[in-house]
Amino acid sequence: MLQFANIWEVTPETAHPRARQLLAESVVWDYSDEDSPLGNDIGADTFAGYLAFRTAQPATAVQRFVHDELASFDIADTDWDLLDPGCLQAALDTDSGFSVLRRDDFIIGLAFAQLLLEGAVDAEVKRRALLALRRQATDVVLSFRRGGGEDARKSQLAGFERVLEAV
Repeated sequence: MLQFANIWEVTPETAHPRARQLLAESVVWDYSDEDSPLGNDIGADTFAGYLAFRTAQPATAVQRFVHDELASFDIADTDWDLLDPGCLQAALDTDSGFSVLRRDDFIIGLAFAQLLLEGAVDAEVKRRALLALRRQATDVVLSFRRGGGEDARKSQLAGFERVLEAV
């Protein structure tokens, strides 16, 4: 794994070559863009946390990081496969969407952090991130987030999905 002091050192020039290949001209590199998996608050915090985790524990399984981070958010490590619109709406209504949205932003951010730093994504992180991207592209979540530009956002999420599928 490449070594960096902070996320701002991870650029298209310094990131893993596989990330540079897959993410040419991508919003992923813009850590200040809310639409970037690493630019929203949760994604940026996840990236910084994962960088610190890997620096301190280079051989520890990523599942330890996932477990510890979700516990720190007080979010259950469950419902990764949730895609049914009715069940999804109920989950969003339960805690104002906090658990679903934060968990999705976290796992998507982690997948892209791994790609930038390691050029690969853990198989379970990838599986969960792909599900999270599909969930975020549902009409239920897009409506809940009320961000507007749903068609553009769906297209962007599909692009992130294609990148992760290629890893």
